[in-house]
Formats: sequence, C-alpha cells, structure tokens
Amino acid sequence: MTEEYKNEVVEILENLGKQLDISESQYNEAVKSYEAVGKWLSKEGSPLYPYKPRILPQGSFMLGTIIKPINDEDDIDIDLVCKLNGKPINWTQKHLKDAVGDRLKDHSTYEEMIKDKDGGRRCWTLEYSDDANYHMDILPSISDKNFTVLLSESFNNSQHIETNKLAIRLTDKEEYNYSTETNTEWWMKSNPFGYAKWFYQRAIYSSTKIFALSESVDPVKPYQKDKLPLQRAIQLLKRHRDIMFSSDEFDSENRPISIIITTLAARAYDRSENILDTYVNIVSKMRGFIETKLNPKTGLYERWVSNPVNDEENFADKWSEVPQKEEYFYKWLDKLEEDLETIKYSQGVGLQRLNESFSAQYGDKVVNKAFSAYGEKNRILRESGLRKMASRTGILGTVGTSVPNHNFEGNV
Repeated sequence: MTEEYKNEVVEILENLGKQLDISESQYNEAVKSYEAVGKWLSKEGSPLYPYKPRILPQGSFMLGTIIKPINDEDDIDIDLVCKLNGKPINWTQKHLKDAVGDRLKDHSTYEEMIKDKDGGRRCWTLEYSDDANYHMDILPSISDKNFTVLLSESFNNSQHIETNKLAIRLTDKEEYNYSTETNTEWWMKSNPFGYAKWFYQRAIYSSTKIFALSESVDPVKPYQKDKLPLQRAIQLLKRHRDIMFSSDEFDSENRPISIIITTLAARAYDRSENILDTYVNIVSKMRGFIETKLNPKTGLYERWVSNPVNDEENFADKWSEVPQKEEYFYKWLDKLEEDLETIKYSQGVGLQRLNESFSAQYGDKVVNKAFSAYGEKNRILRESGLRKMASRTGILGTVGTSVPNHNFEGNV
C-alpha cells in the first residue's frame, strides 16, 4: 500500500471505531445508574453495610472495548462486580447471592427491573427502560479486606503487585458446593481486575501514552473519546463477528465469545501505533495463540486459550463440549483474513469499493457515517486550500497539487 492510501484507510477505520462507540450520554447515564445501585447496596441500614459493598465495572465497559449493538433497539450489556469486604462466617455462596438480590428487591424500582426473580447462574440482571437501552449484570463477590488498597497500588504504573492478589471469589449456582461451603477458599475464583491490568499493559504502545492504570477500574472514570489502537481493533473485530453471525446461516449462540477475541487480540498485538497495522497484524497472528494442551481434569488434549492471569483457566473450554463453537471460530478467522484482502484490492480504484466491502463487514449505517465524516473533513480541507493531490498516485493528502473547491457529493 502507498503511504497516502494507508493514511486514508487509517482515518476511515478510526472514524468507524468512533461510530461503534456508545455515546458519551449513554456512558454517563450508565455510570450514574450503577453508582445509584452501589449507594443503595451500601447505604447505612442495609444488611450489606458492614461489608462495604462497592460496584465496579468489569469486562468491555472497563476495558474500553464496548460497542453498540447492530440494532439500535437492542440492549447494551454492562458487566459489573458487586464486591464485598468479607462476609458472615456462616454464609455460603447462596447466602451471598440471596443477600444482594434481597437488598435489590427492597428497592421498589430495582425490584421491578430484576429480570429473573431467582437470579441467573452468577449474576442479578437489572433491565432498564427502553429509552436507556442497556441492562446491567451484577456479579456478587467477596474480596480480601485489603483489596481496595491492593487494587489502587497494583494499577499504579510504578507498582508491581502480583495480579493474583486482585482475585475475587464469586457465586455460581452450578458449583457443587453452592449451598454448603462457607470457606471462600473453595469458591470459584475470578480475576477481572488482574485481567484489566494485563490488558492495559499490553495496550499501551509507547512511553508517551502511559497513564495511571488505576483509571481503567475507576468506577466513575471519564468517557474515553480517543482509544488506543488495540481497543479500536477489538471493537472492529467484535463488530465483524456480530455482522457475520447475524446471518441465518449460523447459530448465533455459538459465535466467538468476546473474552477469547480480546485475549487473542491482546496477545497478538505488536505495539503498532495505528489502527490499520494493528488490525492486520492481529488478524494474521491470532490463530497462533490458540494452543493444544492436556486438560488435567479430563485427561484429553483440548484447544486452549489461557486466561493470562490464571493459566489453569481455559476460555475455550466449551469448544470440546460444543464442537460448533470451535468450527465457527475458525470460520470467522478465515473470513477476517479474506475480508482484509479487500483493503489491498481497493487501492487505486477509488474508495467506493472499500465502502461497499466495509458495509458488508461492519454494517451499512456505521460505515456510511464513517465515510461521510471522512468526506466532510476533505471538503473542509479543500475549501481551506489545505487538501492536495499527490501527482503520482492521485491520492488526496496534504502534499502535492492543490485541489480546487467543488461541491462534494456522496460518501467517498
């Protein structure tokens, strides 16, 4: 690719990523909502009050990789942790799960919003109004009493605290000891905050981009308008998946899951500083990070995508149970590689072909908006005399022959 064409594609992909972002108002409304839930759970007089419950974001909302659903009417899924500092000595997982649920049900508004009155497998889900367009999955959990201090110190760039100290213990109805075990050492362990630290350490590509990692888990951190290349690439990957598996040809229940996409992408990221190089390199290397390992529990060799903060956890564990999940993942990778070739093929024939290709991969609406934003910027630059055309390539840029003003029409 010529440098001029590459710069065009980078700018269009950046615009596309911005179109996939939830809006600042949606983001702020979600933060306001889960802060309110946290205040209710921790309010003096609450049965949970002695254990200082705190609501923290996890998953894509915390990692900055959340995307809009394909259909505007569909909900945005926001994953949260309800973290308690300790518990009564006799509490089992069931006691903890019920205590959080009962406190939510004590609030007349939240009681109406609870999706399943008995709670899901691990979470309580609050469904907000159609106008809000989101629901919240709240995961009850227990942490060490020093967790808050450890979290703050661990996410400070100058600190090197082991991520396993950020692990939490959670409730799971499918665990054999759900209603019997009171010792949290025998409860299921998870480490969303250790994972977040690993992710941001992978995502930061330059010393000039270093920021306080604690911002990533701050429950009220500001809306992030500018994303790191890895964050943008993951948004594109997730949207490509959503479009591909919205087809009737596939069972959408078995489409690639976000945690596998995010983990493989972060492992494959080579610190490229623009979205195009990042995206191309990730897609070319992702499958190389899928291992085949012996599962000590089953004695069988399985496909393995390790949790980077817990090697014993396999994010692809369901592939052996539902082979279609593995089949779909590799079909998706094949399609990604095929679709990336269209970027090369579109060079020299105008951006219309690229527009059409991107629309098939990411959806008409967001792609047309991305190209329109690019076109509008070009129009402004032309009118100011700053937009020029390279004499050899005919690509628009800022070096070459000035392009005269004219009425810009269309998306390209």
